[in-house]
Amino acid sequence: MSDVILRNVNKIYPNGVQAVFDFNIEIEHGEFIVLAGPSGCGKSTTLRMIAGLEEISSGDLIINGKRVNDVAPRDRDIAMVFQNYALYAHMTVYQNLAFSLTIRKVDSDEIHVRVMKAAEILGLTPYLNRKPKQLSGGQRQRVAVGRSIVRNPVVFLFDEPLSNLDAKLRGTMRKEIMLLHKRLNSTFVYVTHDQIEALTLADRIVVMADGRVQQIASPKEMFDCPVNLFVAGFIGTPPMNFYNGEITPDGYFLHIDGTKIKLNDTQREALFDKGYAGKRVVMASRPDYVFVDDAMLSENVDSTIQIDVDYTEFLGAYSLIYGMFGGENIIAKINDRFDTSNRQIKACFEMKKVHFYDVDSTNVIV
Repeated sequence: MSDVILRNVNKIYPNGVQAVFDFNIEIEHGEFIVLAGPSGCGKSTTLRMIAGLEEISSGDLIINGKRVNDVAPRDRDIAMVFQNYALYAHMTVYQNLAFSLTIRKVDSDEIHVRVMKAAEILGLTPYLNRKPKQLSGGQRQRVAVGRSIVRNPVVFLFDEPLSNLDAKLRGTMRKEIMLLHKRLNSTFVYVTHDQIEALTLADRIVVMADGRVQQIASPKEMFDCPVNLFVAGFIGTPPMNFYNGEITPDGYFLHIDGTKIKLNDTQREALFDKGYAGKRVVMASRPDYVFVDDAMLSENVDSTIQIDVDYTEFLGAYSLIYGMFGGENIIAKINDRFDTSNRQIKACFEMKKVHFYDVDSTNVIV
């Protein structure tokens, strides 16, 4: 049975601005769902509608088999972890963890059992008598998570919980949240604008833009098969490269600078069957599949291009080459042993990893 179902959920504010359009998803028990997208895309508004902090304009929200559109937040059997921790500064860690149970008049012995269990899970036992100001950022975030755990909710909601932490601590907390999800076997709905968090944490990612769902898929499917240009440009670091051109009747992609790149049999058949011969398209490739080594160049002579190098970023095990291909930006991810001192280099594409998109609809063709 699905723990959370959103059916045709819309959010329209009194001034007429629509923040969310026809949101549909069924979230199974134990799933880790990440809502991802740029600022203002509607992901936090969607989370707040699930929590009951925003009214649903139309559509149905079902939690644990019950329609809860008009149910108060405290009665929805959910718990929410906020970006700013929202801890009570005058209370100890123990008191912060116990607070939500205390106001619900839960038996004191039961409160103690739940608090101690949550503290053990999160490694907070040594800090139970400290106040928030005596904790690090990561410890405060664990306390915020612990306040949710003690309630034993059906669904945990996370609203960009790591955005206030430094890069190293974010990596540590990602691991802790992943392990916590496995330990609790509960349903997590997590909002972030950081696509690295989305790829590393999620069972399924929901990418949103301008209030609309663009794609719902596993991290691997989202990375390998983005359904439109927005998802292709949003998921992946560094982002996909895009090249404008047209499909020639003799089976090539003709770039705007005149470079011809031969299509493979699958691409040619699909593009021709769908009527794209002689039409403009966008070709896309991830930097991981732009190669500059001699072995790949000799195997892919029909997809060779020239890159005018602007600069190179050395990142340890690999480097990123930033440059121009026929007036368009291109990034290549290469082995750090490659000589990057040349200002012009040859490169090639692994064509089976290349995508083609419709110019007008921006949807994937093949």
